[in-house]
Amino acid sequence: MRKNSGVLITSILILMFCGRMVHGEDSGIEEFFWSRQWKAIEQTVARLGEEVSARDRVMYANALWLQGKWAQALDIFLKERNSIPEKIRPFADMLITLGFERTGQPDKARDVALSLWTVEEWFLSPYVAYALGRISLAEGDENEAEGWFRAMVERAGDSRLKRQALESLLKLPGKRLEDALALLEISPFHRGAQQIIRDKADPGDERTAFPLGYAAFFSGNLEEAERELGRVPEGSPVFERASFFRARAIARMGKESQASELWKGLALGLSGRYWQSSIESISRLASDGSETAMNDLLEIAESGSGDPSAAALSELASLYARKSDEEKAAFFEDLLLERYPKSRFAASALWEKGWSSWKNGDIRAAEASWNRALDAGNDRRQESRLLYWAAKASERLGDTRTSTSLLEKLREKHPTDYYTLLVFPEGGLPVSDEVPERFSGAEGELADWGFVIYARMELSGSGEPSARFAASRLALWMGDARGAFLDAAPLVSLVPDLGIMPRPLLEALYPRARERDVLAAAKRFGVDPVDVWSIMRRESAFDEDAASPVGAMGLMQLMPPTAKENAKILGEKDGDYFEPARNILLGTHHFSRLLKMFDRIEWAIAAYNAGQGSVGKWLPQKASIEEWVEDIPFGETREFVRQVMANRILYRITWTRDKEK
Repeated sequence: MRKNSGVLITSILILMFCGRMVHGEDSGIEEFFWSRQWKAIEQTVARLGEEVSARDRVMYANALWLQGKWAQALDIFLKERNSIPEKIRPFADMLITLGFERTGQPDKARDVALSLWTVEEWFLSPYVAYALGRISLAEGDENEAEGWFRAMVERAGDSRLKRQALESLLKLPGKRLEDALALLEISPFHRGAQQIIRDKADPGDERTAFPLGYAAFFSGNLEEAERELGRVPEGSPVFERASFFRARAIARMGKESQASELWKGLALGLSGRYWQSSIESISRLASDGSETAMNDLLEIAESGSGDPSAAALSELASLYARKSDEEKAAFFEDLLLERYPKSRFAASALWEKGWSSWKNGDIRAAEASWNRALDAGNDRRQESRLLYWAAKASERLGDTRTSTSLLEKLREKHPTDYYTLLVFPEGGLPVSDEVPERFSGAEGELADWGFVIYARMELSGSGEPSARFAASRLALWMGDARGAFLDAAPLVSLVPDLGIMPRPLLEALYPRARERDVLAAAKRFGVDPVDVWSIMRRESAFDEDAASPVGAMGLMQLMPPTAKENAKILGEKDGDYFEPARNILLGTHHFSRLLKMFDRIEWAIAAYNAGQGSVGKWLPQKASIEEWVEDIPFGETREFVRQVMANRILYRITWTRDKEK
């Protein structure tokens, strides 16, 4: 791709999407479009008049559309429609439909939308159906609107669109129980849908058992949760999930033996999703002194059921190690390593064994355990941790060659991992501003003509790396940090083979979401904005509507008491905690308070996840900060600290140029 002559183009989007002129000389409009110089486009069009190519006029119309100037954009789309390539003309017609709708011309909007509706499915189908549903509803034809919203449900390619359609249906008179149930499958805590099934369902309707029981569990109504989840029939697709959460409710009510029995059934039944969580739950009961749970764990261990048996042996070894019963811990550990030497549970047990040796000063034993674990089955996180600490052990023993070799393997295989960044704070691989060939060439005609929204939608649906990369860049250009992140995430696994970390990819993986709000809050409370984005990335993946089962809200995943406390301190009104600017303000203020409480950033980050009371119990730090992180007793908090710390480094690597400027 060529650059526009005489112009220094620094934006990677301009490099990607600008410069493929096919309609005469370069007017500059394309560059102005990608650099969002709306006024310059308007002035250029006025100056050149009839000399402006059809393509440049359509780009101008798209620029007007992005500014919310529907009438002006609609006028140009109508005039230039036949100049648009036939392949992408339907996308212009979709904007024409929306333009007519937004300028109060519903009859014309319907005519164009109906011309787009075909029996054949394509990715704009649900949007066409949604437009026809809205138009019908605005004209008072609720029956026709319902038909179009149902068509949208059928054609929806993702849960977001399906949720939008179902919510539209539930706003109509004569709400259907089936629609509420379908919505709760996507959004289990949707209050409106929950209320509908309470109002409309028969008391014995098995279809309502899971949604009501699941919601009751997370609202703390344990008796209702047990009752409702117990009604889910064994043949139901959600039976295993219902059984798992029913057991959790029963355990919280003090019926440990009954809960353990349910979890054992899931473990021995090889539940596809819940067998491991069930074994871990039984182990927690055993740790609290339940003899029944200990016997159930032993039964699973002796069942010879593969991974469940290996997991149970691993839990038994850990349980006895925590009780300082070294003989029994060693017995179950040896059984695990003998029966399942290549399992990830064997690797986990060897990690624990090595860590115990390390803390006791037996570095050689630690090295032996970790090297043995590296030969077992490992996931990405476990392998990177083992490589790092095995290298530390080799270095401590004076074997610099082995240490260097292990660290090089860590760098090459896991260039963006927490453990890699502890050793290579500038990144595991060199950062390059170039776009790798594998990520190039997927931009397409929609982007060429300025139909950015639809270009991104089309590219995002592709499995090709070049398409996903282009989609992520367009999402960034549109200010959609979450979309950029989701489009770019599948490309992370390709980075080791590239030999570089492309900065344009890093910008999508580590976007500066809600930049104005973050910078304002960070400045107000004396917090590094990088810390805010790093927490936000880990907490919500930039999802402004993120809601956890336990009630955490929004971008910064604030728990209701935390949000209320910080709002009160700042003199802010109560409520509306999902609103992005407000959520960022309160989350940043909360983190600033934690930074004042604790001397190290790692401690403050841990407190953001686990609470300052928990972190206070883990202090004072008795060894290196890396060892302190490994000793965090809560696995979720341990991983939270690792990821946020890695995010901080990668944000700084990614946006170095802006800092230098």
